[in-house]
Amino acid sequence: MAQAILMQGMRRSGTTILYDALLEDPELHCFYEPLREDTETPGGGSGARETDPFAETRALRLAYRDEHYPGMDIAEFNLGGPGNPAAELGPDLPEHCAGFLGTLLDRDEPVLIKETRFYDKLEAIRGIAPEDSVLVHVVRDPRAVAASMMMGKGRSRTYATADEFFSEREKRKLWSSRQLSKLLLERPEYSRLRKPANYERILLVWRHTFESTLREGRLLFGDRYVLLRNEELRADPVAAIARVYEAARRRTPPEVAEWARGKVREPEVPFAANDPRWGEAFARLDMGELLVDAGYPGLAESIGPPPSRGGLMGRFRR
Repeated sequence: MAQAILMQGMRRSGTTILYDALLEDPELHCFYEPLREDTETPGGGSGARETDPFAETRALRLAYRDEHYPGMDIAEFNLGGPGNPAAELGPDLPEHCAGFLGTLLDRDEPVLIKETRFYDKLEAIRGIAPEDSVLVHVVRDPRAVAASMMMGKGRSRTYATADEFFSEREKRKLWSSRQLSKLLLERPEYSRLRKPANYERILLVWRHTFESTLREGRLLFGDRYVLLRNEELRADPVAAIARVYEAARRRTPPEVAEWARGKVREPEVPFAANDPRWGEAFARLDMGELLVDAGYPGLAESIGPPPSRGGLMGRFRR
């Protein structure tokens, strides 16, 4: 079993553009989201390539199902949203999913697996991955993630004002964030949140996926855990990708560096970036420390002190 690079990041965080770059590595066999729904995805999330990145993984998964679990609905391999969001949360990794991942990892060549559903299941993943595996944790400014999900690819949906953006509660999939947030809101720690707006739902999912990956990644992978910010990748793609190869004890292949220089776009300014409602939402979700850990101390500073409450009830609440 050769070395593996495991890539985890929330949807719309930039995992696909990094995956696209690593596809240029002539020694690396890359597999795209083996636990996703069974659909065609031309261009993936980045749109940087015209081909379907899931095509090979889909074919291998179907063959594995036919050999080991004949008669099982292929949808059972979708371990999360949109079809099965509850399976995405929690540490359980079904036997058939673990078995399929094992076939991708048990190779005589270095392997990359890119996924958005690993965040709660890293302990199980670590148990079947090679000992010297690297975990690349891709994170993006939560404001940019929320705006990307709400506006859609190519910003096909527009908002005339910031008020319209921050007040939206329309029932939309939001890259599975509505379904996942609904499940998270059932947990005691989030039960205080009442009727969150769409952007707050996305921030809640950002909080959970980041915190879970950070905690388990550091614990299970040690110095082979790489936290890579989307903005870092966009500002200097070659240097950012070099950190991945450094953790893997390899040099960046020139083909990867060349592709990244020509294809990775510069960072974008998030929608309504300075609106105080971002900081208010960060405070409600208790995200301050996590924002610092993610490399966004400026966002943590935007939270500010909690509102003053006087009287006996105020002292009790404090």
